[in-house]
Amino acid sequence: MTQSSPEEIVKSTPNRSDFEPVLEPTPEPGHRSAAPPDVPWSIKDSLDLYHVLAWGEGYFSANDKGNLTVSPSKDSKRFIDLKELTDEIQTQGISLPVLVRFSDILRSRIEHLYGSFHNATKEYGYRGRYVGIYPIKVNQQRQVVEELVQFGRPYLMGLEAGSRPELQIALAMLENLESPIVCNGYKDREFIRLALMGVKMGRKIHIVVEKPQELSLLLEISKEMQTRPLIGLRIKPEATGQGKWISSGGPFSKFGLSATEVLDMVRQLGALDMLDCLQLLHFHLGSQISNIRRFKNGLAELARYYVELRTLGCNIEYVDVGGGLGVDYDGSSSTNDSSVNYSIQEYADDVVGYLHDVCEKKNLPHPNIITESGRALTAHHAMLLINVLETSSLPIDEGGLTVEEGDVLEIRELAEMLDNLNNRNARAIWHDTMQVREDLQKMFVLGSLDLAKRSKGERMIYHIATKIGSLARDMNNPPPELLEAQEYLINRYYCNFSVFQSVPDHWAIDQLFPIVPIHRLDERPGNLATLQDITCDSDGHIDRFIDWERGWKPALELHSFKKGESYVLGIFLTGAYQEILGDLHNLFGDTNVVHVSQSDDERGWSFCQVLSGQLVRDVLRHVSYDPEELVQKVDKLTRKAISEGRVSKEQGRLYLRDYVAALNDYTYLETT
Repeated sequence: MTQSSPEEIVKSTPNRSDFEPVLEPTPEPGHRSAAPPDVPWSIKDSLDLYHVLAWGEGYFSANDKGNLTVSPSKDSKRFIDLKELTDEIQTQGISLPVLVRFSDILRSRIEHLYGSFHNATKEYGYRGRYVGIYPIKVNQQRQVVEELVQFGRPYLMGLEAGSRPELQIALAMLENLESPIVCNGYKDREFIRLALMGVKMGRKIHIVVEKPQELSLLLEISKEMQTRPLIGLRIKPEATGQGKWISSGGPFSKFGLSATEVLDMVRQLGALDMLDCLQLLHFHLGSQISNIRRFKNGLAELARYYVELRTLGCNIEYVDVGGGLGVDYDGSSSTNDSSVNYSIQEYADDVVGYLHDVCEKKNLPHPNIITESGRALTAHHAMLLINVLETSSLPIDEGGLTVEEGDVLEIRELAEMLDNLNNRNARAIWHDTMQVREDLQKMFVLGSLDLAKRSKGERMIYHIATKIGSLARDMNNPPPELLEAQEYLINRYYCNFSVFQSVPDHWAIDQLFPIVPIHRLDERPGNLATLQDITCDSDGHIDRFIDWERGWKPALELHSFKKGESYVLGIFLTGAYQEILGDLHNLFGDTNVVHVSQSDDERGWSFCQVLSGQLVRDVLRHVSYDPEELVQKVDKLTRKAISEGRVSKEQGRLYLRDYVAALNDYTYLETT
């Protein structure tokens, strides 16, 4: 089988402008953007519905089997069938949920970032170098950092450390002394000593001063160690980022120095004849900057600081523009919090262009440029595979909905509304239905309505909602009340994962992640659904999905599910922050992890690493339980139950055996 490449699917190479939301009208939240049921469904319809080609950025598409595919090198002729990959994972005895990391996407992202800055420096005739720095905090997993260091080695890519443990990682992982390390965050004496020891060993370690008191401590320890430090200053710009991390920039941000503090430090270093040690100027506007104008404003301010510090005699060799390079999670190319309205190339052009112009105007040397782009490097390379366990929906069958003798007036009114419902009166009928619903609930509480009658009224309300929801689907601009009725159509799909462990940003900050079935894309998805995880927490669900018109919608279009059948969903772009921020809510631990690389064999890919997820005994130890001690306690209780005749010796033996075996189980549900 061959893959239907993006070119074949849309019959032309999609440009960025093709994905602007204004070019593809998107329905109201809850309204499925799909062709009417009598129109044949195609794989292209699925790709359009889930916006795969937009957020996928050339990595994700589908083949003619209706399976989702990934092309880690963006070569549509070399693709991995995600359904076949999932089947092979399970054949190997690896249970879902599974986090899949595509190593070659990391390589591709590094090449894309460096290629964009190469193009920009060539276009502007920029004489400084570009240096990429990976912030370890974005994804600290050893395998990820190792691969980034490996793929970044030809470019002398460096690492950023925001804590002492991260600095210890950076010192060990970077073998080339020319690969820089940037130290940010809070710094104690040991942090600074560790960094300066690296400087003594010949490393390029820039210690960024972010608070006034840090410089005094740095100078004190430098004197003790007889080492001239490489100092950076983080300014606190008036410019701010946008969205959920707006507080990272601006005059009231957690880190950074005011203009007065910067000037005081320059004078202090000048008095000590150490201005040559001040080599780096840094700012950070925040993570996931969605609007390129925010960068432009910040870059203009940063460039002015560079000019002023150079004028004061500072030997600034590096300008570190920090992070913020965003990811288009929803594919809308907009200023939504989960999107960006610019490309990596445009970002590189602006960074290089602003610094080039101010340096040329003031006849100053072009500084080397550092970026701390972590999200843009890692987000695309990881996805979570989850299996649907079961589904539930509201009972909307028509059985027993006829009016009978003894039915209360409210039920008779519902039956009449059900019979008379049409396009013209749908809005008014929904208002009346909600009033009747409230009346029935009060009657039940007061004891004037029995359970059977309440059930009948409830099912009538569900049926009215179903009809109104269907009518709303055919409307271009359904009123808000009719969208409310559509919520009754939403199914709950219970999936084998923990929101808190695997996509904590969805729970914490309403981050949108692309979610797509990895198979059956040649079938029409007939159900509206939310995803429920297996934690015992009402927050353990996903009910915000990508919608270009309104930013998000409350339900996702999914296929029907039958118990015993396999239905697997992919949650994409999870490579940044999610693993390290995930927690052990309900003691659901780290998932199984598979690293996949492209290969030249017939299959075209191979497992390069398989990492087992946490077992029950692992998570118990994490919260200070000793599994062996627990076994001893259960053994004691079992012996007591046997002695008291509540269970036989054989039953007790089997129970203890099962208890011990369960300690070595995966923390997620076993479905095979």
